[in-house]
Order: sequence, then structure tokens, then C-alpha cells
Amino acid sequence: MKTTSLRLAKQNFKFSSAHFLIFDQKSAEMLHGHNYQVVVSILAPDVGNDSDDDGKMGYMVDFNVLKKFIKARLDVWDEHVLLPKNHPDMKCISSSNNKNYEVTFRDRFYSFPKEEVIWLNCSNTSVEQLSSILAEEFFKEFNKYGIAKLTVAVEETRGQSAATTIE
Repeated sequence: MKTTSLRLAKQNFKFSSAHFLIFDQKSAEMLHGHNYQVVVSILAPDVGNDSDDDGKMGYMVDFNVLKKFIKARLDVWDEHVLLPKNHPDMKCISSSNNKNYEVTFRDRFYSFPKEEVIWLNCSNTSVEQLSSILAEEFFKEFNKYGIAKLTVAVEETRGQSAATTIE
């Protein structure tokens, strides 16, 4: 079987977010931010050289379709605080005016405007978990194009990244 690999690493596949990593029962990073960069690699079935039954003429999908979806998805996290809703030490209540989240993490207290926080379905906001969340969402969306495998890499600092692959 012959496959083709597509790699999408556009300059605008980025998001800037604040977070902190939780290491163990006693230690965690301070709240800080990154300018994350994302790369998406897709393993496609053979696209052939000529027009086939679905009329693709030797390509899998218009790159613009993929790029628009990726960019729109990353924009959701851009300029937000990312917090893990599945960590047992992360507690949250709404403020009395219902405009803020009052978040406690062990001995720390934060108050964030609700529109600036995104609660992620994970236990830590590591690049490993961010790449996993994005890979699952992109695979679900791009599966209609017959992809065989998808890898999403999230880089938090130049040369420091994690990647998740789904088949």
C-alpha cells in the first residue's frame, strides 16, 4: 500500500496561553505563558496520479480546508489561561458577581475573568496533554478525508515539544 504524508506547519498555527505544570504532590510551576507553535502531519491513502472515482486528481484535500480548521481551533485557546479540570487539587467556584472563577490550587488562590479561562478535560496542561487533545479533535474532523494517521506536535519553546499520533 502506498501512502502520502502531508505536513502543515504554518507560521500562524500558534496560540499564546498561560498555564502551570503540576509535577507531584508538593511542587508545581508558577503561572506563566508560552507562545505555542503547532505542526500537524497527516498520513493519507494513496492519492493516485489521475482522476479517480472521487475526482481528486492526485490530491487528498485542499490544504485551505485543513488550514482553516486548524487555525480556528487554535484561536480558541489563544490569549487564555488554560487550566486542568481533572486534577484533584484544582478547585473552582464562581465569584459572587458570577463574572470570575475563584480558583484554588493547594495553597494558591487565583481570580480570573470567566471569559479568559478555558477548562481542559485533562489532569495537567502539559504539551503532552495539549497535543493529545488537539490530535483527537483534528483526527475526528479530518477522518472524513480518509486519513490513515495523524500526528500533532505542540512546541512550547523552540526545541521543546511533544507530539501525539492517532491511527
